[in-house]
Amino acid sequence: MSNQKSKPKSSAARIATGIALSVVILLGSGLLARYFLNTEPEAERREAPPKVTVVNTLQVQPQDFVIHLPSQGRVQARAVTSISPEVAGRVISIEPSFQEGGFFSPGQKLLTLDNSDYLSTVAKAEAQIDQLKAKLALEKIDRASLTNAVSVAGANLESALVALERDKIEAASFQNAFKVAGANLEQAKAALKLQQLDRSSYSNAVTVAEANLKQADAALQLSLAEQSAAIANLQRLNKLAGASPLAKKEPQVAEARAAAEAQRAALTKARRDLAEKPAQLEAELQAKIVVAQEQLNEAEQNLKLPKQRAADLQAKIKVAQAELIAAKADLGKPLQLKADLEAQIRIAEAEAAQARRNATRTTVHAPDYHGRITEKRVDIGQVVNIGSVLATAIATDFAEVRLPLSNQRLAYLNIPEPLISTNNTEALQNQPTANRPTVLLTAEIGEQQFQWKGTIDRAEGRYDAASQQLFLIAQVAEPYRTQPALRAGLFVRADITGNTLSNVFVLPRHVVRRGNEVALLVQEGDEKILKRQPITVLWRDQKVIITADLQAGDKVITTPVDYATNGQRLHESGDPLPGPPPHGKGKGKTKGKGKVPKKTKATSG
Repeated sequence: MSNQKSKPKSSAARIATGIALSVVILLGSGLLARYFLNTEPEAERREAPPKVTVVNTLQVQPQDFVIHLPSQGRVQARAVTSISPEVAGRVISIEPSFQEGGFFSPGQKLLTLDNSDYLSTVAKAEAQIDQLKAKLALEKIDRASLTNAVSVAGANLESALVALERDKIEAASFQNAFKVAGANLEQAKAALKLQQLDRSSYSNAVTVAEANLKQADAALQLSLAEQSAAIANLQRLNKLAGASPLAKKEPQVAEARAAAEAQRAALTKARRDLAEKPAQLEAELQAKIVVAQEQLNEAEQNLKLPKQRAADLQAKIKVAQAELIAAKADLGKPLQLKADLEAQIRIAEAEAAQARRNATRTTVHAPDYHGRITEKRVDIGQVVNIGSVLATAIATDFAEVRLPLSNQRLAYLNIPEPLISTNNTEALQNQPTANRPTVLLTAEIGEQQFQWKGTIDRAEGRYDAASQQLFLIAQVAEPYRTQPALRAGLFVRADITGNTLSNVFVLPRHVVRRGNEVALLVQEGDEKILKRQPITVLWRDQKVIITADLQAGDKVITTPVDYATNGQRLHESGDPLPGPPPHGKGKGKTKGKGKVPKKTKATSG
């Protein structure tokens, strides 16, 4: 029981001891804190330095800026031509340049077609022309004969009229015997003239025989040409050995040769008659003169019958007049026949000329420019028709690229286009010379990048309706002169040299702020402040922006300034920073023995 009573007493003692120690500690801490507060020196008071932003600037000066317009496109040939023959035939030879990738000169021979059929057509046409010309010569001879007939009829009429006049004289007076004799003499002279005209008929016969011989020879040459053509066709078909004489046209040739020999014999006979007849004709003429004299004597005896003779002469005059009219009518007929023959000759000559042209067209030539074969469709032995495509060729003197440009960027480029009059659609006189803008084409081939220089040659005739872009045509001269060649189909990027902007300011793109504004650093007294300056953008690309709204020497702030306002104080990079403002000392508070502890620096937040 005594042990249980002692345990509560010891617990109470421990609690009282703890409370006492806590009170002592709290009291000591309070006293110590009060001591420090009373003896702590007063903190140094100073103003916080002002916050000034440090910026970088770019001092701008006016300069000339050349605008470069980017574009892109695919290379294409200046001209693309489908090479086609003008005649049909079999290909018999091909030039080495007629292959895919082969180069050619203007008008160079590329391939040759078989021309044997066209040469045969030329020979036939020429033979037909000779035959028609021979017929025309015969018609001229016939016309000469008809002219002679008209002259004979006129002489007969004149003779009858003279006889009539003679009879009238005889009937009027027997004393006019001398006049009657004179009339008879005139009649005899007329008969002599008639006989002289008859003598010229032998010469006409020789001329007719010569014309007939020429016609027969022409027919023989035509038969020989047909025989040669037939033999050539049989040889080409390998049927010459077993061909019949008729297939070889041997009977026709023999018949033509016999006709020629017959005409040659007729010509020999006509020439012999011409050589033998003149003497006989002279004798006949003398005989006729004698007869005329006898007729004169007889007329003197027949003066008693003037009326009967007058009636007979009237009848002869009518007959002579009818013969003269008929001869003149016959003389007009050969004119139509001559016109028909001349028309046939012109047609035959035109057919011969066409055949010669076709024969020359069997040689196929290249277009009239330096070019290259891009596609070949025929080879030796193939038969081609008129208009069939043998190959495709492109021009190699210039390569072209269609470069699109937006409507807005066209204002920075002078397109080389002539001024056109709407009245006569011809270029106006004395217009300024168009300068062709330069263009630099770039393409990547493999791991390397290549460039070609060219010029803008022209613009297409209209805008693209969907994109509202205008396509410019860039030309590069001699695209195959360098390695690698600027081949058709290659994709290239283009840098077009546009107009030059004079006295403008070139700004990096990042210094122009939203709303097309720049921040300028302006000196006002001893301070530098920010000034917001709106500008008009003349040109912009991915790197720079061009304007003319600044002054020479303006400092454009390149450092991003958040919430930039007009009048904001700034420091330019490189300027010395201002020192801290002057400050005063605080008074210390001491208690106890009056000792003052060392001053400590306090940093202001």
